[in-house]
Parts: sequence; structure tokens; C-alpha cells
Amino acid sequence: MNTASGVFFTWLLGLIFVVGGIVFLVFLGENNLLFGLPYLVIGLVLCYGAWRLGKSAARKAAEEAAALEEDGDSTPSVE
Repeated sequence: MNTASGVFFTWLLGLIFVVGGIVFLVFLGENNLLFGLPYLVIGLVLCYGAWRLGKSAARKAAEEAAALEEDGDSTPSVE
């Protein structure tokens, strides 16, 4: 189940890792690739996962709305 707070914190954590990885790549001396690349990759994976969660949630909501529309036409109304 995808919650809005879960997606938000995944985005937040991913962006923190991306920014930290870029800062390590730019400002760290000798070991910039050793520390910067893993942080950057982890951040990009988290952001991609949060983006996919949003897309799948929107697709699922659209499918449910379409299913409700189809059911609404075949269901007789009760008065």
C-alpha cells in the first residue's frame, strides 16, 4: 500500500542522498568517487522508485475509476 507520507519521505531521502553524493563528488578530496558515487546512485534509485510509486498509484486510481464507471451503468438504481 502506498501512502502519501511514505512517498514523500522516499522522495525526501532520495533527494538528500543525491545532494550528498553531488557534494561529495565536488568537494571531497581524494576519495570523492569512493563516497560520492554510491550516495548518488542510492539517491537516484530512491527517487526513481518514488516516481514509479506515484505513476502506479495514478494508474491504479484511473483503472478503479473506469471500473466504477462501468459498474455504474449496469447496476440498477434503487429508489
